[in-house]
Formats: sequence, structure tokens, C-alpha cells
Amino acid sequence: MNARTWVLTAFLAVWGLGYLLGQYPPQGLWEVAFWAGVVFLLSLMDVPLPLAGRVTMGFVGALGASTVLFPNWAFVVGALGYWAPRPVWYKEVFNRLQLGVSAGTASYIYFSFPPPWSFPLAAAAYFLVNLLSVLLLFWGLGMDPKHLWRRQYRHFTLAYLGLSPLAFLVGELYRTLGVWSVLVVLVPVVYAWQMWRHQVRLLQAVNAVINSLVSLLEARDAYTARHSQRVAAIASDIARELGLSPEELELLEKAALLHDIGKVGVPDAVLGKASGLSREEWNLMRSHPLMGEALLSPLFAYLGGIGPGVRHHHERWDGRGYPDGLAGLEIPLLARIIAVADAYEAMTSDRPYRRGKSPEEALREIKDLSGIQFDPKVVAAFERVWSKDPSWKRRERFLTLV
Repeated sequence: MNARTWVLTAFLAVWGLGYLLGQYPPQGLWEVAFWAGVVFLLSLMDVPLPLAGRVTMGFVGALGASTVLFPNWAFVVGALGYWAPRPVWYKEVFNRLQLGVSAGTASYIYFSFPPPWSFPLAAAAYFLVNLLSVLLLFWGLGMDPKHLWRRQYRHFTLAYLGLSPLAFLVGELYRTLGVWSVLVVLVPVVYAWQMWRHQVRLLQAVNAVINSLVSLLEARDAYTARHSQRVAAIASDIARELGLSPEELELLEKAALLHDIGKVGVPDAVLGKASGLSREEWNLMRSHPLMGEALLSPLFAYLGGIGPGVRHHHERWDGRGYPDGLAGLEIPLLARIIAVADAYEAMTSDRPYRRGKSPEEALREIKDLSGIQFDPKVVAAFERVWSKDPSWKRRERFLTLV
């Protein structure tokens, strides 16, 4: 661990020690053992996260315990109930501390406020302490917390909000009906875990299909190596500059990766032709947005919203583009962004019939075409992010990073 990680771990340790040394009414050890067992069993039910790592259903038990146990014992239950396969010692220490502190803080909040605010505030405290400690850890390791939130933990928030009421129900039933009622309520928790795990695996399969399709396309044309990845990187930076939501940004990235997938229906002789295309060949090339949309249509149930970006990325602001001749704001925003990103990537890439332009030449050409081929607002955002010298600015530098 680096210095920042040590500091964060030590801070959590001191925080947890404060709960352990606090003056609270005594509670039975069997009660603590029961809740530690519940958290442990639920920790065996894990769900993989998109980038790396996993989350478990243990938070349902830990949050439920926080409504029954005082902060000192809630901390102990959160820390002892955690389980991980093949743990590394320092990761084990950090995870146990941050889960224990999350549970202890939730308990402290729960017993500090009257109903009906006690549980919502406790649930929020558990989530925030857990999330912020993890994001701070990764920040200490040199990773971007915003990127991790968007790609790794944002979807977990919905699951947490949906399952938190079950944690409250677990605690209430324990107080009123006893131990066995808790075990009965855990049945829907197991069902929710199975459904959540299935959904994650389905999304992983869809992403694997996307990557396979992109690899298939780029394997056919050496001159477009990493083209889709670079277009997606450029488009993502433009979208952030424009203030698109995380949901829109995720759709844009997928649409940008797949914008040229229709070219799998274009013959190799046309794709790699060094001389100019005939009218028939040009019409075939111009059909690739429609072929791409048709090819991806079975995935729209899982990737709803990417179709317009794929279909319309060759439309022009002045209405002279294809396939539908849309103009101005008729063109979907995602397609307008991809159009600029695609043009810059194409301009700065070598082709059989020409050398690629320099980044400065490509920027000037895109600015000259603002209001003609491209949305002026998108061009302005592109220029701002270009001026920050991003990794995609020079193609050769981008290729060394991917």
C-alpha cells in the first residue's frame, strides 16, 4: 500500500476504535454472534462488478444489524462478518475496517434520530461511508474516482436503494418476532441476489459481444486499427464537456464503439481499395449505417438508445448527409458527437491513398466545417477538450496506450 492508503486505513481504524471504546448499554454475545453469522452467510452471495472486484449481499445483514445493535457491536459484526476468497492481508484489513465503520456509523445515526428519519439516514450513512472509503482508496492508488463511480459503482446504487428496505424489515422482525423471522425474510434476499447476478452476467455477455464485433471489424481493415476505440475516447470527452448524464455517456461510448459495425457487410475489396470508389462501390459504402443498425437491432433490448447514433453518424448539419438527409437538431445528439469524433480520427489516420493530417490541420478543418457538416456546439466542445492535450490527440500516442 502507498502512503495515502495507509493514512486512510489508519483513519478507519481510529474511527472504528472510537466505536469500540464508546459507552453503550451491554448486549448479549449470542445476539452479536447471530448477526455476525447472518452477515457472513450473506457475504457468500457475491455479484461481480463491471471493472473488477465484487459486492456481496452482506450489506443487507450489516444494515439490519445496525438497527438492533449499538455502534460498538455493529462495528464488530460488520468487520467479522466479511468474507472474501483468497484474501490479501492488507486488503482484508481495509475491507473489514470500512465495512465495520459503515455498520457502526449506520447504528450511531439510527439511534441518534427519531423515526421516521432514523432508518433512511442510517442507510444513507452506511452507503456513503462505504462508497467514499472505497473511492478514496482508489484515488490514493492513482485512479479517477469519477470514472470508477460511473463505470463501477453507479449501478450498485440502485440495487442498494432497492434492498435497503429489506434490511429495515429484517431488524424490525427480529425485534418483534425473533430469530426465525429473520431467516424467513432472507428468502427474498436470496432471490434478489440471483436476479441481480443474472442481470450482471447478461450485461457482461452483451459487452463481450460488442468487443467481439469491434474486433471482427478491425481485423478486416488494418488501416482502421483501434479506430473505434479512439472514436469512443474522443466522443466521451466531448460528451463530458457538454455535460451529458452518465447514462447518456454510457450509451454514447457503446454507439461510438459500434458506429462502423455495418462495414462487416461491405466487401474487403471495397474497404481496402487504394483508388477512388466507383458510384456503385460508394453507394455500398454509404449503406453501412443502415446495415449496422439492422445488425445491432437484436441487442437494442439491452442497448436501447444506441441505434440512432449508429444510423445517423454520417448525417450533416446542412442536411446533405446520409442515410436520411437529416439537418441541424433533427440529427440525434449522440450522432452529432460521433460525427465530429469520427471525422477527427479519420483525418489523422493514414489511408492507402493518403497520409493522415496533423492534429492541428484536422482541428482547423473541423472548425471550418462547423455549421456546415458539424454541429457548432459540438465543434466548440471538441476544440476545448482538444486544447487540453488528451491522449487521443495524436494517434500514435493513443495506440501506445490501448
